[in-house]
Amino acid sequence: MTSLRVPLLLFAVFVSLAGCQSRPVPPAGEEVPGSAWALASWNLAGRLGYRAGNEGGSASLDWQQRDSAGVIRFSGPLGFGSAAIHWQPGLATLSTGRETVSAGDPTSLALQLTGLLLPVDALQYWVRGLPAPTDTDHLARDDNGDLSQLEQLGWQLELTRYQDYLGLRLPGKIRAQRDDQRFTLLIRHWEPLP
Repeated sequence: MTSLRVPLLLFAVFVSLAGCQSRPVPPAGEEVPGSAWALASWNLAGRLGYRAGNEGGSASLDWQQRDSAGVIRFSGPLGFGSAAIHWQPGLATLSTGRETVSAGDPTSLALQLTGLLLPVDALQYWVRGLPAPTDTDHLARDDNGDLSQLEQLGWQLELTRYQDYLGLRLPGKIRAQRDDQRFTLLIRHWEPLP
């Protein structure tokens, strides 16, 4: 397992944030038909860069979300080529081609692999330009009304490069930092699904 420990920091940061998706519940007053709150299934392609302490790297990713189940495929200079993370309620699995590791949920998987306890069920909201339905320390919107800054679960986020995708305003870049952990997600392609 130690051969996977360093490269899996990327997975710990990303997948424990992605969590197990459930149908989102918007705060009162933000329920707008056709808004990002209604989006529960999508395809997303992009690039993820991360740093955790003295370790860091980057990878291309393809994320397929279908309601409460998803898969993220990573490729690039991760130290072992490509990998995939699959999750559904009650199970999260990381496969690298050399090894497969499973846990009951992404938080437990991240904790098991890296010793880090990171927030769950957050990135699935942040990637849609939404605050997660939990306590928010700070929230700011730009002139278009898009979420531009957010402090939540100890993470400081900056969301930029919004574009319209099938009538939805979705971010194209997310930068996040918490203590010595940080990541940048550049989204090349969004495909919202019904």
